[in-house]
Amino acid sequence: MIRNAILLGASLAALSAAAEAQTFEAVFKPVRKDGEVTAIEVRSTLSDAPGAGAFSLSAPVVYAGVPGIADRVEDLIVTDAQGQVPLTSSDDPAAPGGFPYFRHWKAGREVSYPVSISYRSLVQPVGSRQGPPFGIRPSGGGVSGAGSGFLVIPTHIRGGVSKVRWDLSDMPAGSTGIASFGEGAAEVKGPPSRLMQSWYIAGPVGRYPAKGQDHGFSAAWLGTSPFDPAAESAWAAKLYTYIAKDLRYLQPPPPYRVFMRFLDTPPVGGGTALPNSFMLSQASAPRDPKASGPRQTLAHEMMHQWTGGVEAPQGVSSWFSEGLNTYLTAVVPKRGGFRSIADYADELNQIAEGYYGVAARTWSAEKIAKAGFGDEHIRHVPYNRGALYFADLDARIRAKSGGKRRLEDALQPLFKAREAGQRFDHAAWKAFVVREIGPGADKEFEERILEGVLFKPNSNAFGPCFSLTPKTYTQAGETLEGYAFIRKPGVSDAACKAW
Repeated sequence: MIRNAILLGASLAALSAAAEAQTFEAVFKPVRKDGEVTAIEVRSTLSDAPGAGAFSLSAPVVYAGVPGIADRVEDLIVTDAQGQVPLTSSDDPAAPGGFPYFRHWKAGREVSYPVSISYRSLVQPVGSRQGPPFGIRPSGGGVSGAGSGFLVIPTHIRGGVSKVRWDLSDMPAGSTGIASFGEGAAEVKGPPSRLMQSWYIAGPVGRYPAKGQDHGFSAAWLGTSPFDPAAESAWAAKLYTYIAKDLRYLQPPPPYRVFMRFLDTPPVGGGTALPNSFMLSQASAPRDPKASGPRQTLAHEMMHQWTGGVEAPQGVSSWFSEGLNTYLTAVVPKRGGFRSIADYADELNQIAEGYYGVAARTWSAEKIAKAGFGDEHIRHVPYNRGALYFADLDARIRAKSGGKRRLEDALQPLFKAREAGQRFDHAAWKAFVVREIGPGADKEFEERILEGVLFKPNSNAFGPCFSLTPKTYTQAGETLEGYAFIRKPGVSDAACKAW
C-alpha cells in the first residue's frame, strides 16, 4: 500500500510537472482589405496535454453583450500527425442579460500531440449592438479588442505557458503588436484561457511613453482622438502612482497598460478593465487643443487593479467589483488633488441619482443581473448602490475608531488574503462587516445589497463637506423620492480633500 501510494504520488507529480511544461503558442496576423483590417488570422500549436482528457475548443457566442463572436470564426481546422481532426460543435444554453455563453468544438477522435489549430476571426460588424469593447474593431489602420472577442481556446488545459507572437506583414510599416501582458513576442504563465483575459492592439499605434514605461504605466492607441492621448496618459500615469501610494497593498504597483481606440463607426464601446490593463473605446473626432480626456473613466478603470472582485454569480458580484470601485474612484483622486471639490460634488450626485433616481433601485441583485446589458440605468444600480453602501461603511468605521481607521485600512488584510489565494465570497464579507461594525451588519448587507431594500447612508458619508438633502427624481414619468448631496457652508476645501 505504501509503495502504491509512493508510485501514485510520483505519477501525479510527473503529470503536474508535464502540465507545467506544456506550451500553447499562437501567432496573430491581422489582415486588411482596402487599407482596413477585416479579420485576425490565428495559427496556434498545443505541444502536449498529459492527463487533460479529450481535446476540446471553445469561443464565446456572446460575451458581455457582444454578440456573434463564435459565428464570426471561419475556416477552423485542427490537425495532428494523423491529419485533419474531425470536430463536432454545440452551444451552451443562452445566458440571460447578455452574459457570456460559449460554443464548444470536440474532437471526433483521439488526437496526438502536438496539435495545430488555425482559423480566421472576422471583426465585429459595423452597427452591431453597443456594449463593452471586447469585440475586435478596426481603426487608424490597425485593430484592437479583447481575446474574448476573437480567440478559439483549448478548454481541456489547466496549466503550462501560453505564448503570443505577431505577424504584421499585412500591416503598415512601423506597426507594433501589444497585449496586456507584453509587447511583441510575449508570454503568460497559465492555460490558454488566460489569453482571453487580455486586450490586444496592433497597427501604427501611438505610444506613451515613446519607449518603455512611466513608473510601470504605459499606453497605446489607434485612431483620431479629440484630445491629446499622450497628455492624458501622462496624467493617468501620475494618478496610477498615487493610487498605489494611497491604497498601499499592491507594492510596488504592477505594470499597467492603457489601450485606447477611436472608431469611425459604431458600436463605440466605452471603457472596460481586464487584469493589469483597460481599454477606452470612443468615437473618433478632430483634435481639439482645449479638450481633456475622460479622466473619470480613466480613474475608474485603473482603480479596478486594486478593488478586484468577490466570488459570486455573474452580475450579482457587481456590488463589490463595481460598487467599491465607484466609491474609491470618487474619493481617492479627490484626496490626491486630481479632481476639484466641485467635480467631486458632481460625482457624488451622479452616484445619488444613479441609485435614488432609477426605478430598479429596489430590485434584488439577482433580478438586476438577469436584466444584464439590456438597460444601462438598471445595470449601473449596483455600482451606485454599492458606492453608497461603502461610503456609509467608511463613515461608521471612522466613527467607531475615533477617526484612526478608514474603510481602506480595514480592507487591507482582506485584500492581501485574497491576493494570496484565500477564497473571498459573500460569507467572508459578512464575517468582515460583523467584525468591523458589529452584530446585524451581515443582515444589513443582505437587505441593502442583495435584496434591494432602499437605504440612506450615514450623514458623514463621503466626508464632512457634504450632507444629504431630500430630492425628487423622475424616471419615465415615475416620481422617485431620494436624496442628493449638498455642500455644507463653512467647511474648507482642504478639509474635504483630506478626508
